[in-house]
Amino acid sequence: MTTNHTTHTIACIVSQMKIKRSLILNSNGPRQKYEVNSVRKALEVLCAFTPETPSWSVSELARCLHLPKSTTHNLLRTLHALDFVRQRSTDREYYLGPKVYELGLVFSDSSNLISRALPHLRELAEQTQETVKLAELSDGQVLVVAAVESKQQLHTRGDVGRRWPVHSSSLGKAMLSCLPPAEVRTIVERCGLPRFSERTITTLEQFEKTLEKIHHRGYALDWEENEVGVRCIGASIYDPLRQTVASISVSSPSVRLNEAMIPDLAASVVRTARAISDSLGE
Repeated sequence: MTTNHTTHTIACIVSQMKIKRSLILNSNGPRQKYEVNSVRKALEVLCAFTPETPSWSVSELARCLHLPKSTTHNLLRTLHALDFVRQRSTDREYYLGPKVYELGLVFSDSSNLISRALPHLRELAEQTQETVKLAELSDGQVLVVAAVESKQQLHTRGDVGRRWPVHSSSLGKAMLSCLPPAEVRTIVERCGLPRFSERTITTLEQFEKTLEKIHHRGYALDWEENEVGVRCIGASIYDPLRQTVASISVSSPSVRLNEAMIPDLAASVVRTARAISDSLGE
């Protein structure tokens, strides 16, 4: 890996961490009058644990969430008592506990989308020999909920459980291309259009034109917009009422995916997305 690529990767991670922390602090917009503030704060604590920041000291977490240190400590101790977080004896930092994993398994087992999609994801991965991902739109971001990784030695990650910006990923653009323009603008206003590479779309006008093009042709591209060296083709999944509920993508190292391959690969992705959509109505 080159120095430039390493520097770029670190910059991307830092940028994405800033987005995630901003979303935690501004989650779901204005407070609703029926919300329980203490519950919201506890959930914000849990949401601060990410693949990039899997553990926190009390002081660092308090600064991140703009909470008093005493409040943060009390929230962590409450979550600790219920096994949602645990504390290492070495550095006294907190990390997620088994209860979170248990709830994740419950979500996975109860998700009609994941169970219906997985056979189709495996078939597409076998056909393309590349990594295939399934994602949902969550709090203005792409959340990867299932993946089948390529068996090739050089391949892209599955990224299950990770969040990515909507504007720089084929998964996100595929889903947003089916949303009303006003809803897209609301997401962009909250999350912004940060740059991750020279190819990243960073203006609303350009982004809206791109989404219109995606809507008409039926698939989205991420041509090294989110991460240098990675190219993806994505398509939306619909429920029986024709509402967009998710998206899938084929993700490949750029050395194996060129522009001449787009038509055939895009057709396979769209066909698979359509098959998953049809299965949701069965």
